[in-house]
Amino acid sequence: WDIIIAGTWQLQEHLEKIAPKHPEKKFFTYDTTVDYSKGGLDNVYSILYSQNEGSFLVGALAAMITTSDMALANPENVIGFLGGMDIPVINDFKVGYEQGAKYIDPDIKVLVSYAGAWNDPAKGKELILAQYDQGADIAFNVAGETGLGLLDAAKEKNRYAIGVDSDQYLLYKESDPEKASHIVTSMMKNVDLSLYRAIKLHLEGKLAYGKAEVLGIEKNGIGVADNENYKKLVPQEFAARIKELEKKIVSGEIKVDTAFGK
Repeated sequence: WDIIIAGTWQLQEHLEKIAPKHPEKKFFTYDTTVDYSKGGLDNVYSILYSQNEGSFLVGALAAMITTSDMALANPENVIGFLGGMDIPVINDFKVGYEQGAKYIDPDIKVLVSYAGAWNDPAKGKELILAQYDQGADIAFNVAGETGLGLLDAAKEKNRYAIGVDSDQYLLYKESDPEKASHIVTSMMKNVDLSLYRAIKLHLEGKLAYGKAEVLGIEKNGIGVADNENYKKLVPQEFAARIKELEKKIVSGEIKVDTAFGK
């Protein structure tokens, strides 16, 4: 094969060993980067995603929801965040989410919980039930399989959820429509579009191998899942505001904070 795609952090170490042995081949990895300082990786292209930008958008949406007629809890404006681990990449989601929420409502309260695990849905559900009990109308899942418990909690408490990475509404659209109906949107990492873009640039001889590239809104690396449930739940004025915020981020009018380097 001319191009071998080996994605996510689970394959990073393997790629760092294998790629230098096959300099005639081209390798892509995504949602992680190889350590180029090790050398011999000039044939590897790494794709990272601006999760802080996407989280800004869903944080703004969460704030609009909790301050609107869609609110399901108490009169306070409270939203939630569930992280798998207290690590920089998860905090990059959190920083963007909080900034987006406070852009809409400077006084909003953001409840934050870390599960300390990626594969414990029961723990995720327990933490988010507590946030819902504290008045959160909506919570953002950034916790892998643990975050599936957040979706269970949203169904049980009749509150809202925001999925992550892929369109999590589609996970349950057929198998559990009631649970799916509580997933307002998801903060998408557009892996498919980013790989298509990379292959296209490769064929044009323009792909920058030997380094990592961070794809944000401008290069369609991230986005908000605009599915049938989003259209059903989210008022048109809110959706239009999200599009407006996207443009402001791309233009540089809004600079989204990051957890990296702090």
